[in-house]
Amino acid sequence: MRCVTMEADIDHGRVIPKEPDKLPPTGTALLTVLTGSGDKRDSDKVMALLGRMRNKVDGLTVEGQARAEWNSRDTSRPRQAGD
Repeated sequence: MRCVTMEADIDHGRVIPKEPDKLPPTGTALLTVLTGSGDKRDSDKVMALLGRMRNKVDGLTVEGQARAEWNSRDTSRPRQAGD
């Protein structure tokens, strides 16, 4: 597989490569859109999403610790009623 990175313009949803001769006749592409400098992000929404991500990471950490504790238990003796 060969990867080519090139500059392109977008005009009303159509992608127009600046160097179309570098493209193969057929294929599949992944597109990364770079926004203009005047594009403003909703910082409250971004921070809320980051907070959710942090909560998920914290939850995974707690789950991993519980799993490690469970795995470290002595499993060589059979469980008795009341254990």
